[in-house]
Amino acid sequence: MPTEPIEEYIPREIDNPDLKRVLDQLSSLIDEVVNRSSHLFKWSIESIRAGDENVPAMLMFRNIFELIDSISVLIKNSCIEPCYIILRSLFESFLNFNYLFENNFKTKGMDFLVCYRHKEIESLRRFDPKDELYIRYQEKKARDQITKDIPQMDVPDIDERLSNIKKMFDLPSYKESNDEYERIKSAHRGKPPKHWFSMHGGPNDTYQLADRLGFPAQYEILYRSWSGSVHGTDILKDKFSIEGPGLVSFAQLRFPAEAPFVALMAITFGLSAIRIFTIHYLPDIAKDNAEWYKREVQSTYQNLNKIKIVIVEGAAPKK
Repeated sequence: MPTEPIEEYIPREIDNPDLKRVLDQLSSLIDEVVNRSSHLFKWSIESIRAGDENVPAMLMFRNIFELIDSISVLIKNSCIEPCYIILRSLFESFLNFNYLFENNFKTKGMDFLVCYRHKEIESLRRFDPKDELYIRYQEKKARDQITKDIPQMDVPDIDERLSNIKKMFDLPSYKESNDEYERIKSAHRGKPPKHWFSMHGGPNDTYQLADRLGFPAQYEILYRSWSGSVHGTDILKDKFSIEGPGLVSFAQLRFPAEAPFVALMAITFGLSAIRIFTIHYLPDIAKDNAEWYKREVQSTYQNLNKIKIVIVEGAAPKK
C-alpha cells in the first residue's frame, strides 16, 4: 500500500480557495510571458539570418524560458523554495544572454560555440580508452561511492565523433575564436578559458560579468546570497524556530509566502529577454510587443508586489 503523507508537513492539496486563486493567477501571468516567447522564437526562425553564431542566441533564449516555465509549474503547486535555485540559474543565463547581444554578436556567438565544442571534446575523451583522461576518470570512478558500481558507458564511434568536432575548428567562421581559445590556453599553461565570455578580453567571472552589464546588486541578491540554496547549505533560514525548552517548530513543505516575489523576478527576466531578442531579430514587431505587454501583462505585473498570500491557519512557520 502506498505511503500516505503527513498532511500538516506536505500539504499537496491546496484547500484554501484564496491561496489557490493567487497561485493560479501568478502562474497564468508567467505562462502568458512564456507563450509570447514561443511566438517570437517561431517568427525568428522563419526570418533568421544564416550563420552558426545564431545558434547560441536561439538556445539561450529557449533555455531562459524553459526555466521560467518550470517556475510557473512550481508556483501553481505552491513549491516556492526550489524556485530560488532556478532563479539563480535564470539570472546567470540572462547575464550570458545579455552579454551575447551587448556588441560584437557574431564574434561572441562563435566564442560560445568554440568553448562548447572544446568542452564536448574533453567530455568525450573521458570515454576513450586510449586517452589519458579516460585513465584519470576511471581512477576517480573507482573511488566514488556511487559510480564505482555503475558499469562504464560505451560511446560508439568515439574517434569519428572527435574527428568531426575538431574539423569544425578549420572552418573560416570558427578560426578567429579558436585561435583566441588556443592563445588563452597557451598563456595559462594549458588551462582553457574558464568562461566563454572571458574570450577576447571579456569578464573573468560571473561577478565581473554582472557588474559590466549593470547588475551588481542583483548579483549580490540573486546569485551570491542564493548560492546556499543551490549548494544545499541554506537549510536554516525560516525553516525552524525554537518555541521553548525542548520544543522546536519546523516549517511545512510547499510554504507559499514568497510566491509573488518569485513570479515578479521570473517575469522581469522574461520581459527583458523578450526585449533584447526582439531588438536584434524582430525589430519590426516592437510596436506589437508593446501593445501585447499593455494588454496582457502590465496591469497585473505592476501590482505583483502588492499581492498578499493568504496563509492557512497553522501552516506558517512559527517565529
